[in-house]
Amino acid sequence: MTKQRFLAALRWLALAPALLALAPAAAQAADLRQGNEVTIPAGTTVADDLYAGGGTVHMDGTIAGSLIAAAGTVDVTGTVQRDVMVTGGTVTISGPVKGTIRVAGGNLRLSGPVGEDLVAAGGTIDVAPGTTIGRDLVLTGGTATVAGQVGRDLTAGAGTLDLRGSVERNVKADVTTLHLENGASIGGNLDYGSDNAARIDSGASVAGTVTHSAAQFTHQPSAAQRALDTFLGWIRLVIGLFVLGLLVLLPFGAFGRRASDAIGREPLPCLGLGLGMLVGVPIAALAVFVLGLLVGGWPLALAALALLAIGATVGYVLAAVFTGRAAFRLLRIEAHPLLELLVGLVGLTAVGLIPVLGGLVDVAAVVFGLGALVLTLFRSWRGPVAAAPVGRPAPAVPGTPVPA
Repeated sequence: MTKQRFLAALRWLALAPALLALAPAAAQAADLRQGNEVTIPAGTTVADDLYAGGGTVHMDGTIAGSLIAAAGTVDVTGTVQRDVMVTGGTVTISGPVKGTIRVAGGNLRLSGPVGEDLVAAGGTIDVAPGTTIGRDLVLTGGTATVAGQVGRDLTAGAGTLDLRGSVERNVKADVTTLHLENGASIGGNLDYGSDNAARIDSGASVAGTVTHSAAQFTHQPSAAQRALDTFLGWIRLVIGLFVLGLLVLLPFGAFGRRASDAIGREPLPCLGLGLGMLVGVPIAALAVFVLGLLVGGWPLALAALALLAIGATVGYVLAAVFTGRAAFRLLRIEAHPLLELLVGLVGLTAVGLIPVLGGLVDVAAVVFGLGALVLTLFRSWRGPVAAAPVGRPAPAVPGTPVPA
């Protein structure tokens, strides 16, 4: 790939966030409301997504889009045409939701019809009688009671799970205590992990098989298993980063060498730029996100964070190339760039396994590598500095002797 094509690709990459911001206005529009108390009265329709935050949120009307809310108390009795994403100390949802509910909080009570899935995490979860869930129920919490109807599967991780309603297909749970009360029914299999046997009342039914195993969340792996898992995770990390290094070095070999060399040649500019990017971009992205919720363009913030994550990962790879090259230079050995990359990755990631020290080394590698990447990109974009023009010799004056 020529330098011109490389720079053109970088320009399109830089324009990607702007293109996202130019998406149809309807995709970006949202109704943002905040305060001590946010209320959507009955009979009121919000034409798009509603973002609500405050001490208390009451939604008694209709939302044509999705509801995204965070408050101490959230009470939803109205209709939501799409999804609900809510977090709060106490959350009550009794109105119909046509899409999926994702909810987290201290005390959760759900009693309305749900068109798709219900995903809940809380200290106390109560799926009341009469609740209908079109697809799956996924929950985790301290105490959970399911007395409604689940259209497909129930997956749970809880201290205590009481099943009083019906599940059309399978139940898979990891619990301390499991109780199937009279009237409970499971259309498929019951597979649960617990240190205690489940209490299944005579009036409860399981159409498939019942499988009992040890609780997974109380199982502690042995020291040998932890060591093996750590080693396998390290191998996967090295392989993944090496593949990324191939994508950087093979098509952009000269650029990769310049960027990795910049770490040793100009460490202070690399350090400053790397720290500036890691600290400045998230702050700027947060400001753009908040402003974008009001005037549009919030995808720019997400795009900026995604580009920062990609840059940080590539920066780590460049730091590994620099580390491997420095090691071979100390040994006075000429090595292939890919071998330098592999040796550098093995060294850096191995040190990264050491508590405290490893974290510091990883952060340093990302900071210096990211700074070197930004510095080299800037210089490649700007192009080489033109040489100063050489002045023409002054015309000879008649009668002046010319030096030999």
